[in-house]
Amino acid sequence: MHVHSYTESDFGNREPAADHYGNKGSKNAASHRAACFAAFKKLNIVKAVVSGNPQSVEDWAAHDSSNRIIKGVLMFNPGDYGLDSIKFEQMVKDKKIEVFGEIGAYYGGTTLSDSIWQPYLRICEKYDIPVAVHTGGGDPGGTYSWSPRARLKLGDPYLIEDVLVKYPKIRIYLMHAGGEEWHEHALRLMAYYPQLYTDVAVMLWVEPNTQRTVTEFLKHAKQAGYLKRVMFGSDEMVWPYAIEKSVQFLNSLSFLTKKDKEDILYNNAAAFLRLKKK
Repeated sequence: MHVHSYTESDFGNREPAADHYGNKGSKNAASHRAACFAAFKKLNIVKAVVSGNPQSVEDWAAHDSSNRIIKGVLMFNPGDYGLDSIKFEQMVKDKKIEVFGEIGAYYGGTTLSDSIWQPYLRICEKYDIPVAVHTGGGDPGGTYSWSPRARLKLGDPYLIEDVLVKYPKIRIYLMHAGGEEWHEHALRLMAYYPQLYTDVAVMLWVEPNTQRTVTEFLKHAKQAGYLKRVMFGSDEMVWPYAIEKSVQFLNSLSFLTKKDKEDILYNNAAAFLRLKKK
């Protein structure tokens, strides 16, 4: 439910030179795409929600001979890529946007409940387009570089509650399940709003503390009976190896049954996206 695409012009603009473990990312956008496609094939990933700038998503789709790619769009502000609600609606009609997200309002200093996002949400409601919103924090130090308006408090899932109330029919999922900071808030929202899903992307691989946190989240989601609304993702950014590492970490969690893992890896997303179950 969560991978990223790039063109050469924006590749590596937001990510650090190396991840937490010192691993450098792909060398360029083309090698990154090829490595992700290879991981999809190796791991039997049959569908992938891909977000990035519109050109990069179209490029991935053009190279997608296996019909895996579900087209998203990465937006930090409503006017990104010269879009407005009219152009956005046309892209939806043309099947160039199949999932609205990743919405990184956090990085732009806003929340999904702010008025500037409402025209886009009304379009998603009209055309039944799923919405994917970033929750939790961001990369350490990002506020000092590419996302100066980002503030940790903006990643709290509670800040999208007005959207859940106003648009009860929209299919919305919280990316990162609230992150390290707000995972209990994600569970509370799931309790109050039965249409709400989450993904556990980035939490499964990026560093030991997120793995600790996502383990706690999954245990609590299982105990509370919400695992049917938890979906797999990697948010691998420029590190394609993270896709396999995410699968391996999820599979290592002994408190999850085989059926739990199958649901998180495929069945829950199939239900959310209205695909056929395996």
